[in-house]
This record gives sequence, C-alpha cells and structure tokens, in this order.
Amino acid sequence: MIRKITEDQSKGKEIDVLCPECNRSTRHVVRQSFYDHWQSDDHPEYYVQGGTDYQIVECLGCRTVTFRTDGWFSEDAEGTIQLFPKRSNNTLVIKDFYEVPRKLRRIHKEIINSFNDDLLILCAAGLRSIIEGICDEKGIKDGPVELIDNGRIKKITRKTNLQGKISGLAEKNILTQSNAEMLHEHRFLGNEALHELSQPSVKELKLAIEIVEHMLENIYELPSKAKELRGFKGKRKNL
Repeated sequence: MIRKITEDQSKGKEIDVLCPECNRSTRHVVRQSFYDHWQSDDHPEYYVQGGTDYQIVECLGCRTVTFRTDGWFSEDAEGTIQLFPKRSNNTLVIKDFYEVPRKLRRIHKEIINSFNDDLLILCAAGLRSIIEGICDEKGIKDGPVELIDNGRIKKITRKTNLQGKISGLAEKNILTQSNAEMLHEHRFLGNEALHELSQPSVKELKLAIEIVEHMLENIYELPSKAKELRGFKGKRKNL
C-alpha cells in the first residue's frame, strides 16, 4: 500500500457544518487539516484508493470548534463525513436540572446520550427507568387501570406495573392526566415491548423525552423556583 500525508491541504476552506451551539448549519472555516491518502499497489491496473481529511473547523458565528473527518473510497461514490462530538438534526442537548435527585439526573443524561448515539432500544429502556425512578422517589406503588372490553370499560383495577404507576402519578396530581395519557400511548413503555426488544421510532422517543423533561421540570424545578420567588417577595415586604 502506498500512502501520502499532506498537512493543511484544506486549511482556510469554508464549509457548511451543523453547529452544536447555533443549533443549525452555519459557515465554518478549516483551521487545520491532515490529509491521509492511500492507494493499493497489489494490482497496478486495478488498484483501489481512498483518503481521509482530518480537520479542525471553527464556526464563523459563535467560534465553536469541531473535529471533522471527510473520507472517500474509490469503490464508494458517497463518501463519509463525521463530526465530533457526534450530532445531527435530531441531536438533543442535555438540560440542566438542579433540583432533580442525582440518580434521576444521571439516568436523564444517559437517555439523551443514547438517543444522540442512535441507541434507541437503550434509550427506551432508560425512559422506563426514569419514570420508575420518579414513582419510587414519590412513593407511587400502583395506580388505577381501566380494563376495556369491546370498546367499553369493563372495570377499573389497580396494577403495580409501569402502566399502573403512571396512572398513580396522575392520581396523586404529580403528573397531569393529559401527560399520563400521552405516556400510555407509547407502546415501548409496556412490559411486553421490553421483552420483545422492539425498537421505537426517533420521533416517538423524542416526544417521550419531551414529556419526561416536562415532568422533571414540573415536579422538581418549578416548586423550588416558586419557593425562591416567595422569598424575594418576603424580603421586599420587610424593607
């Protein structure tokens, strides 16, 4: 194999890159590059070749730096571009929750990382875990579940599975009834789906993550902010 290394071959070149800070595609400039080109020498008449340009690029708007690779192969017309940290139009940012218990914050971080790395089954399992964690932290053991027969409610029974616990959160007014109903719609939150290892869609997971983050905000963050606001009002009255 014949290899040739060229430094700063694409330095100064401007390209469009998805910026993690601007949250959209912006103009970037290549600050440094390292191009590695290779070519097979086994059969000169039928050789294959390829190369990868390793680049450090900088957003011309917010100045965020990204590591980018631009690779090609003579047998593949499309080529491969990778960005580090990994991102796409569906990439989610890990939100800061200061009042959420540490265990739940850790699970939330792993959920977002799994989603961004396209580990969708692990992401779904993480969503189940964080809802179970919220129920455990709030002392929810079960909840009312409607048994439907031919489209009609046959009876209401209490269940200790995740379906029952989600209903229990709404029963205790920890979760709104509408959010509980939306969570029930996600099939991957059912016990059967976990054993089947069925993969939910990106769109479905993204919606479920939004609901869970809304839960964390309402259950843990807003009460703390309201308490802080009442403290400011008390201080003003004493002036």
